[in-house]
Amino acid sequence: MKRRISLIILSNLIAVSLALSTANAYWLWTPETKKFINPKYAVKDSPKEQYEWAMSFYNAGDYTRAAAEFEKLVKNYEYSEYAAKSQYYTGLCFENQGKYFTAYQNYQKAIENFPHSDNIDEIIAREYNIGNLFMAKVSPRLMGNDILPPLDRAIEIYKKVVDNAPFGRLAPEAQFRQGEALKKSERYDEAIEVFQKVVDDYKDSQYYEKARYEMAYCAYKSSLKPAYDAAPTDKAVKAFREFTDANQDKELSKIADITILRLKDKGAEKSFETAKFYEGVKQYGSALIYYKDIVKRFPDSSFTPEAKIKIKILSGRLARTASKNSGDKKWFNIF
Repeated sequence: MKRRISLIILSNLIAVSLALSTANAYWLWTPETKKFINPKYAVKDSPKEQYEWAMSFYNAGDYTRAAAEFEKLVKNYEYSEYAAKSQYYTGLCFENQGKYFTAYQNYQKAIENFPHSDNIDEIIAREYNIGNLFMAKVSPRLMGNDILPPLDRAIEIYKKVVDNAPFGRLAPEAQFRQGEALKKSERYDEAIEVFQKVVDDYKDSQYYEKARYEMAYCAYKSSLKPAYDAAPTDKAVKAFREFTDANQDKELSKIADITILRLKDKGAEKSFETAKFYEGVKQYGSALIYYKDIVKRFPDSSFTPEAKIKIKILSGRLARTASKNSGDKKWFNIF
């Protein structure tokens, strides 16, 4: 009986061994891990062998397997000459799969862990291009299951591009694009700070004048709130005036002048609405005060011509009322 049981166990072991051999080539027991390991998936004996092994999958277009093999090299041979290349190719693998943010994260690891790599400039350029993809939202695959919107990703990436090389070729443009992404997200105060950095740090760049305009424009957009607030509006007007006074770009100056008029219109509109309210309830004296305020404070606004007409009408009406009241008093004094 015992012999029969032993034979059954032995036959089962042989069957398992054959199954493992057939399905997965072969497995080895390692005392260190106390596990069966398939040499097919084990790290190679040298970083050069591992690198060539990973590249064979990359060249074959199997980017998933290639990424795993490159990651394995970085983990096991982090001080070898192939580690930096492997970290870079890990990023390329994810980029080729359309996993752009994961690609960016791996590129950033390459910069941080291997800052003396020969292709740092190329890696930064790839990060910048990924930032542009998120800025443009070119693919629904960009997000996947990510909870952050693409613009937030773009802002993060552009910031890193500048941090990685503050005086690099792409720094002024990345700084400016970061401001644009913040503006697009309606985070106007943050955008102003970012554009200010362009003005302060990159005076000789082509983005200097554009950044100054965008600062004024963001101040303008910040002023457009449901309830009129004079402070941000005045701040925006001041910013645009400073821009037009020093700016050499005629086209941007023209746009700035138009925006100043819009800002003034916003201030005039509030006074105009208040004046119409008082006029509607027949408080003509109060209405007149606000119409006059428009003419005095916002002479170039689109509300000013109508305000002037209202001033004439209401002034005449008040004068007639005053005259009538004066006549009534004289009539009353007869008796």
